[in-house]
Amino acid sequence: MNQKQTNLKDDDDDFTLNTSHAEPLELDDQYTKPKSICWGRCHPMMFRKGNPTVVIGPHWPLFICAFLLFISIGGLFIFIRFNDDPLIFYTTILVGINQCVSYLIVSLINPGVANVERIDVEKNQNNNQKTWYCKVCKLIQVKETQHCLDCDICIQEFDHHCPWTGKCIGKGNIKQFYYFILSTIVFMTFNLVIILIKIKEQESKTQKQQ
Repeated sequence: MNQKQTNLKDDDDDFTLNTSHAEPLELDDQYTKPKSICWGRCHPMMFRKGNPTVVIGPHWPLFICAFLLFISIGGLFIFIRFNDDPLIFYTTILVGINQCVSYLIVSLINPGVANVERIDVEKNQNNNQKTWYCKVCKLIQVKETQHCLDCDICIQEFDHHCPWTGKCIGKGNIKQFYYFILSTIVFMTFNLVIILIKIKEQESKTQKQQ
């Protein structure tokens, strides 16, 4: 092996590359071939125009358990308020459905699975922009992309891995995740306020009867 081949091999084993020609991480028609996509432990279930619209994460049992828990709690509140004021009853239904649906969306949509084919080392030796190269996914990591050890895949704009949604939170579902958090806060606050009101009403009735 000559000196030039040795240098190329060393560059190939390095985690960092200099490139200013890194292609965008969007999943478009150019990257629809199976050999170009590394899914790690995630499971794409549905595709639309070559793009994954439904992606199940590796911790899907926790996702199912959490979803069933949300449905059970929401259904319980709806059941116990069946004979309440119609405004309270229908508001409880609306708040419960909103919370469950927001969780379902954030848990099923594509979290931002990165999909950029490796750029030739020799074409990027003279560039100054530093990026990371993931040897597992075999792609250039740009735009705050990080490799998740749980999902075993690179996620665009990686925020954190959430086992309760079954997968990562990243570019593809971060907004939906924030909306789910807001929906959960509204759900808990609304039901807590109604419970306190009912307790106060019950105490008032008890005092009147005495």
